[in-house]
Amino acid sequence: MNEVILHIGGKDYAVACAPGEEGHVAQLGQSIDAKIRSLGDGVTTSEIQRLLFGALFLADELHETKATAAQDTARHQAEHAALSQEKRAAALALGKRDQLETKVAELESELNGLQSAQQHHSAEVDSMRAELQERRDEAQALIDEKAAATSRIAELERERDSLASQIENKNKLLENANRLIDEANARIAAVSSAAAATAKGGEIDPELAPALERFADLLENCADKLEAQ
Repeated sequence: MNEVILHIGGKDYAVACAPGEEGHVAQLGQSIDAKIRSLGDGVTTSEIQRLLFGALFLADELHETKATAAQDTARHQAEHAALSQEKRAAALALGKRDQLETKVAELESELNGLQSAQQHHSAEVDSMRAELQERRDEAQALIDEKAAATSRIAELERERDSLASQIENKNKLLENANRLIDEANARIAAVSSAAAATAKGGEIDPELAPALERFADLLENCADKLEAQ
């Protein structure tokens, strides 16, 4: 143990203390001496009373100091609790941020997949549109060919009807020619018979027979031309 001499109230006191606490004990002695001097020299009190008052003053200050320290400790604890809560909230926010970042990454991956699928779908749609346009062009070509064939068929039908009408007219003309030929042949036969009968009774007109022959040749030529047409 070490010993410290304290000067309090004009007197010296020897106080034992642990090694290293000499300065702290000396400071306490100065505080007590200051409190005793604050009581004044004119106060008629005994030394013990003065020491008691000084100790009471120091105890009061120590109580206030402890109260203030308790308040500071409570405030510090509240601030520490608030800080801890803020740290927990910050940690929770960081966790949520990480979750959101993970979710954003997943959504970006899904978006990239959707964009890729959309591009593939667009390519398929373009291919289908091109194929559909080809089919439309082919269908239009077939429609045009059908229209041309229909027009050609109508033209051929008109030609057929015209040929049928011409054939019918030629047949009528041929029938008329044949009828005329038959009539002419009958007349020629009648004239020939008449000529033969006349020849028995007298001479035949020399111009009648050639005329009849020329008439018969003319009718045959007409019949041949009609048949050739």
